[in-house]
Amino acid sequence: MARVRSLKEILIRLKGLSQLMVDLGYAALIEDNFDLAQEAIRVKGEIRELSYELRKEALLVARYSRNTREDIPQIASLLQIGVAVKEMSDGIDDLIEVVIRNVGVHPVVRLAYTRKEVRTMRFEVGAGSKLDGKRLEEVEIDIKTGFRVIAIRRGEEWILVPHGKTKVIGGDVLIVEGRDISIRKMQEYVKAK
Repeated sequence: MARVRSLKEILIRLKGLSQLMVDLGYAALIEDNFDLAQEAIRVKGEIRELSYELRKEALLVARYSRNTREDIPQIASLLQIGVAVKEMSDGIDDLIEVVIRNVGVHPVVRLAYTRKEVRTMRFEVGAGSKLDGKRLEEVEIDIKTGFRVIAIRRGEEWILVPHGKTKVIGGDVLIVEGRDISIRKMQEYVKAK
């Protein structure tokens, strides 16, 4: 492991490693590949070391801080990130155990995790687009594009589980779920004129 010198570097590295570990864990499961599982275990080892470095650095920050009392909640947040990453790595351990024990991956698992035609995506509604000012039921997005709107963010407010009467406004951010082949259709609906 390369020497990481600051909390920022540790956090950036932890993020990248945890993403890699998740990718490796799922790939190992889907492919039923022992070598990929071993790589995930190697990544976990580095995460363990980095989590320890994170705790040490956070304690040093607390020790040398001028406003320790005010900084404690922020330092606690840093430590919580380390705990969360460790919990993720423990979850990946559970996932790759299927591969390591060589019990075989059930075909349903492989089928469930290799369906790439269904995706969750984000689209911003442009002013004057086909959606701007319309209710969801008017444009029938799911029928015409193959995407289903699962949430809308309007400014800082979230509209969860929008229904047909929900009006869409330019600037809204749509969180949609649908088929990969229909992305162009959805882009046409949200594109500004």
